[in-house]
Amino acid sequence: MISLKFRFEPPFNEITKGTNQIIKFDQELTVKELLAFFKEHFGEKFYELLWDKKKKDEFSSFLSIIINGRSFRDKHFLEKMLKDGDDIAFLYLYFGG
Repeated sequence: MISLKFRFEPPFNEITKGTNQIIKFDQELTVKELLAFFKEHFGEKFYELLWDKKKKDEFSSFLSIIINGRSFRDKHFLEKMLKDGDDIAFLYLYFGG
């Protein structure tokens, strides 16, 4: 069993009903498997925030997923294995003036 620590910043925390959560899983999983879990657990609205609305299968340019203090954007990101104790933050970058 592994425990993953999550920080959900706006607008994700509105869907998850909280900012900080620890979720336990039976085994290590990939980022892709984690996102599928979130789609099932938190619903379509959470999942839609992850993806670019115009470019199929590309993350939103406003999204930053940070794992253990490092932001990832490479082509192998979805296959990254998550391990016990990983700290994962979902941030949505807003621009404005």
